[in-house]
Amino acid sequence: MKKNEKLKADKSVHERHMRDMIKKAAFLLMAEKGLDKVSMREIAEKVHVTKPVLYYYFKNKEDLCDSIIAEHEKSFSALIEQVQQHADGPEEVLYEGLKSHLDFFMKDPVHSKFVIQMISYTLDMNSKKIKPRSEKRHIHGMLAEVLQQEEKRGTLAKGASEDVVRLVSGISTEIMISAYLDQHVFPGPAKGGLYNKEMIARLVKIILLGIKEYYKGKK
Repeated sequence: MKKNEKLKADKSVHERHMRDMIKKAAFLLMAEKGLDKVSMREIAEKVHVTKPVLYYYFKNKEDLCDSIIAEHEKSFSALIEQVQQHADGPEEVLYEGLKSHLDFFMKDPVHSKFVIQMISYTLDMNSKKIKPRSEKRHIHGMLAEVLQQEEKRGTLAKGASEDVVRLVSGISTEIMISAYLDQHVFPGPAKGGLYNKEMIARLVKIILLGIKEYYKGKK
């Protein structure tokens, strides 16, 4: 490798590393204090860089928030893609999807705290400076596509995908809230609140049995 190419590659690695450090610091601060309570100066101090360095990587806090949320979206997308590739039939698709959701929030307590802070900020109509993007529409769209494939295979009632996605959406939201309460409000030895793999498996069966009964005889 030529010297100039090596310098360019080293610079690229350094910049990637710096972006990751900044996002991690901002993520932890915002999860703890709230999106609107953390300043760019505070983030810069956390990473031990100057504000101009911070603005070299992110043009403003909205840009930084979008990058953090996009990374979460990418993680969830990867989970859904794995489910799509390996799960067999709607029951396994839903079970693996919800189990992955539970595992994601239970693996690192900061995740549920950040999401709660983001929801709180979004619901505050007086806050207009940052408009966090929503990852749910994209993720639920991916799940709908997977379920539509099951409709085509005849393993799910025709037209049922949207109903199933809405029902699963409610459960996934409660999983996140349950994780937050367990981890940050009522911490104790039993993690996961009401949710565990057995609960998820039971709820998936109930959803699919209800869908099958409702759509019975419908064209």
